[in-house]
Amino acid sequence: MRIQFLHDGSDLRSYGGGSFAKNRGNGGLFWWTIFIFLLIALATATWFFCIMVFNYPEKPFSYRFLSKINKLEPIKSYDLNTVPKSKFLSPTKLLEEYTFFTPERMRVTNDQFKRDYIRNFRDHGPVYVRGAFTATATRRLTDGDVFTSGWVVVARANELEDVSVELILPGLNRNDPPYRAGDQITLDGKKGCAAAVHLQKQDNDRLLVTAVPLLYGSITTFEGSVASLKAPEKLNMDAMWPIWRDAPAAAGVEEGDGVVKAVQVTAAQAVR
Repeated sequence: MRIQFLHDGSDLRSYGGGSFAKNRGNGGLFWWTIFIFLLIALATATWFFCIMVFNYPEKPFSYRFLSKINKLEPIKSYDLNTVPKSKFLSPTKLLEEYTFFTPERMRVTNDQFKRDYIRNFRDHGPVYVRGAFTATATRRLTDGDVFTSGWVVVARANELEDVSVELILPGLNRNDPPYRAGDQITLDGKKGCAAAVHLQKQDNDRLLVTAVPLLYGSITTFEGSVASLKAPEKLNMDAMWPIWRDAPAAAGVEEGDGVVKAVQVTAAQAVR
């Protein structure tokens, strides 16, 4: 006696033909597998994106992105009690330590300097510039610079002329330049604590150090007046480094458009 059960037609086996069963579920499984792989790929890409953006805030894209989502700490304004403790390098020591760096090592070092500055030296202490310098040129900062307001002063080391510093004075709001060519600027642990944020090897094995004071208090300008600095609220990381690429390094006479070059003034005021 033959017994046949009712079914919904999903059993498509061919009786008597000996063929294997067909499985209509294979198509759905294939697309689910593709979808899961796409989700894994998306999660991996997002993970790498977050690592690159949050771990390297000095990169222009990362800085813009983190600024847009408000994930950057404000740059701190320190005093003598809270300023990060670290090493001070004289012009001679700066030249000894960095002049033989390869371009790749110099790039990595500069990235680390900028990263530490943006992160308020959370992971590494700064490298401070120490010594006496003679100003050679001064100009206002603009929106096209990394630091968009204040002044930049280029000065040559008295100890070793192969080392120069471009000292950034962020937020310094005044019409006249704070220093003129010939002014003496002293950098040490009590006068500014100028942290290096960029190194540039120049012709004839010269070294230019971009430095920013971490003590945003008052400075005494060349005419004896007192002016205040201000920690930058936002940086323009798309701008070029060093800040003043074509700054004059020697004497000359020119004044205009917010730029003062090599005007010989004997007043010897220092960053206080």
